[in-house]
This record gives sequence, structure tokens and C-alpha cells, in this order.
Amino acid sequence: MTPQGDTRTRARDEFARLLTERGYLGVSLEEIATTVNIKKASLYHHFPGGKAALFTAVAHHYIQQTSTALRTALNSGDTLRDRLLALAGAYAQGTFDPALGDRVYDATRHVDDTTRTEICHAYLQALVAPVTDLMKHAIETGELRQADPGFLAMAFMELAAVAQPVPPDIALPPQERPAPTPRRQRAQDVVDLFLHGAAPDHPERRRTR
Repeated sequence: MTPQGDTRTRARDEFARLLTERGYLGVSLEEIATTVNIKKASLYHHFPGGKAALFTAVAHHYIQQTSTALRTALNSGDTLRDRLLALAGAYAQGTFDPALGDRVYDATRHVDDTTRTEICHAYLQALVAPVTDLMKHAIETGELRQADPGFLAMAFMELAAVAQPVPPDIALPPQERPAPTPRRQRAQDVVDLFLHGAAPDHPERRRTR
């Protein structure tokens, strides 16, 4: 990597770290420049648009990385359940970074309409459309009932996010937490809940395990 590329990457990664911790308004270009060991003016050389340009770089990098992991999961297995299990398993393993994703979403309110539209379109195309296509295909083949595939995609992704490991520095102190559910079991529970609801166990659910 060239020195210029290395500086851009370090600045982008530092922005992502601060964005996750503090939100968009809590990110300071002066602090980033100090951490990366360059002058603030040099940040504008690498990112002429300043803070908004740095945020855009962070958002696209997050979308690209998450999209790669998501597509890997969706290409696993042959059945709808196989693919949903792989996707829920990726959430359970902490493959995705939901905290940064939430901050990216929140930060779009602080940028101009053009930047907001660019990031939102990239997010929808890379992260929502593949899951929506999976749901649409499952509806067409009768694996899922007739419903809005976009709604089903968002519902499953929100449900799968519950399977993510709880960070050690939030919620109850570690010594007061119940024993964690194994990741594979969390993924199975998410998929069972999505496919069969919360009704008592029944033969159809047992056959799909």
C-alpha cells in the first residue's frame, strides 16, 4: 500500500472508530489528524470534502465489507433454510458490525441530500436487495407465503440481529448474565421463529431441523 493510501485508510478507520463510539457529531477532524499523525490540512488533501467525504468513505467501506459476508452466507446451502441459517449464523458469530451500521444510518441526517441518497442506494442495493431476492424466490417456489419480499427481508435481518453476541461492556455485568446460548442454537432459533412463528413445536418444524 502506498503511503498516501495508508494515510487514507488509517484516517478512514479512525473515523469509523470514533463514529461508532460517539456518533457523527462527536467526530473531530482535529482528533483524527492527531491520531493519524498528519496536519488537519492534509486530511483535506486526502478527503477534499472534509468530514462528509470521510464519512462517505467509511459508509461505502462498511457496505462493501458487509455485502461480502452477506453474499457468502447467501451462497451457502441449497434450501431457503440453509441460507437463512448461514445468514443468522453470521450474525451470531459477530461477522457484521451492527453498531457501526446503526451509526452510519443515523449520520445520514447530517449530510446533504446527494450524499444521503448515494449511501442509501448503495446500502439497499448491496445489503437489502440480495435478501429481498431470496425472499422473492422463496415466495415463487412456495417456500414462503405470499407477502412483500422487501418486508420479509427487513424482518428477517432485524430478527437475526438479535442473535448477535452482547458486547461485554454494556447491559448486565458479566457475572450477572445468564449462560450464553451456543451460536448455532441462536441461529436455529432465529430461523425457526421466522419460518414457523412462536407457536408450540409441531411436526413440520421438527422435519426441517
